[in-house]
Amino acid sequence: MCNQYPSRRVLIVDDEESVCEALSRSIQARLGCEVRFVLNGSEAVAQLKENSYDIVITDMVMGGLHGLELIAALRAETAESHIMVMTGFPDDFPYVDIVRAGADDFIVKPNYPGEIEAKVLRTFKERELREHLALAEEKYRSLFERNMNGMLLIDRDAHTILDANKAFCKLSGKAREDLLGVSLFELVGAAEGERLAQGLALCAKGGQGTLGDISLSRAGAAAACVDVSITFIEAAGEAVALLAFTDVTDKRTMEQQLAAAAITDEVTGLANRRTFFTRLEWVLAQARRGATPAALMLIDVDNFKHCNDTHGHQAGDKVLNTVGQLIRMTIRGNGDEGFRYGGDEFAVLLLGAPASAGARVAERMQSALAACENYGTTLSVGVVDYREGMTAADFVKAADEALYRAKSLGKNAVCVE
Repeated sequence: MCNQYPSRRVLIVDDEESVCEALSRSIQARLGCEVRFVLNGSEAVAQLKENSYDIVITDMVMGGLHGLELIAALRAETAESHIMVMTGFPDDFPYVDIVRAGADDFIVKPNYPGEIEAKVLRTFKERELREHLALAEEKYRSLFERNMNGMLLIDRDAHTILDANKAFCKLSGKAREDLLGVSLFELVGAAEGERLAQGLALCAKGGQGTLGDISLSRAGAAAACVDVSITFIEAAGEAVALLAFTDVTDKRTMEQQLAAAAITDEVTGLANRRTFFTRLEWVLAQARRGATPAALMLIDVDNFKHCNDTHGHQAGDKVLNTVGQLIRMTIRGNGDEGFRYGGDEFAVLLLGAPASAGARVAERMQSALAACENYGTTLSVGVVDYREGMTAADFVKAADEALYRAKSLGKNAVCVE
């Protein structure tokens, strides 16, 4: 005995009991499955009402319910059973009619026992394969749907969306039915689409890969920043790509905020001293390359220590914040930039403007501060032009000397060099 399929069940229908017994013994011995038999069509229909069978093997010609009517009645009771018809009168029942009635296979008597065993074995193997595929599909569907990341299944060549999970629908703000059949590139901008296309082509060569910082459009919301993991697979004979989207919007926003905090002075909102020196080198490079005028302003808050000692550090911070706002309000938006240089000192870089323009900016700032709650503070300003051959250190030193002379004039003064 070969117990290959002990969980499988076969029902034999024939009005000759000896035929039923012989087939039962043969199939059980060969395949180890459970086999039952009945002697007429009505009993077969009754069996299918109460039990499930993988295969029904039935004769076509019997007393009572038989022929095409029997096949139709059996099929009406079960959509899953494989119905195998055997007959000694093949000319009476054309194959096409048998199939239309609901049968799956056809065997001619009397040379049939070995053929039946072979076909039963084949059917069991096919069912086993289908069940494994169904289980794999169920596992895939479960993983696909329950995945916390947004998931898309796309056509490898056309890049149209074949499937989308709930997480992706939530991420994109789009319903699944609105995504199916849509090109993947419609979900990103033109520039991002080109980068995504190049990434897909590269990943296709290696079978998988990852693309970072893709901007994904969202319905009714700002675009999301996502990382995309790409895996190329074969599914149901089709070449497809499985895409997993990780939303990194909050992470990137935090990174940008941290990066901004690293270059920004907390009290004034201006760029800090480290950023000033980085920007200074860039301004000097522009001035040297294009013979563009450039100027540097160094600004000192007069009487700042007295303000702190008399009114407290909160008042001092308020003055610094006010000066920062005045710098942003009075300089040009294009090419000029203000910095907190350190303590109570500020710097302003002017690109494309001479020191004389910086002097006018300084005077406007002095007037504006005088009109604010300034706690007795004023501004002393030194302004210098960039001159050919100057290094960054030379430029800063010249501005510092101009500032010193402005303070020596009695404070609240502007000195241009």
